[in-house]
Amino acid sequence: MINKNLVGKCGLYCGACGIYRAYKDDGELLDNLAKGFKCPPEKVRCEGCMALTPESWGYNCKIVQCLRIKGLDFCYQCDEYEKELCKKFEKLAKSYLEDAGVDLRMNLERIKKGEVEEWLLESQEKYKCPSCGKPLPVYGTKGKCHHCGAKLA
Repeated sequence: MINKNLVGKCGLYCGACGIYRAYKDDGELLDNLAKGFKCPPEKVRCEGCMALTPESWGYNCKIVQCLRIKGLDFCYQCDEYEKELCKKFEKLAKSYLEDAGVDLRMNLERIKKGEVEEWLLESQEKYKCPSCGKPLPVYGTKGKCHHCGAKLA
């Protein structure tokens, strides 16, 4: 099933966001993230960028706030994005590309082209455990599936 709420405003597949995964999957991942962010577990919650509410973790994301002020839905719609002048986006995109091999610009290009459903399906497949088939976050796995404990490459 395709969940269009998981289309990230910055180009991240929200289904692989650590906050979303912790909220949906609960357990050890949620506890670890809450400890890392020094907040109660009930504060770590999000339904994806396309379903943000003031109670959602991502509501206060600097990129989301910037887009809200400008009246835009996605980073690719901003003039600063095209000119690579947005320091917030460039820093985020660089870290995801270098640390996790996630190309936010490529993802945004697919979203812009209207390839949302195809991209969501591919992302759903890409971010799942090869052993148990359950969804995984981009970060926060510590080399193992938080569902079944299988080692990840």
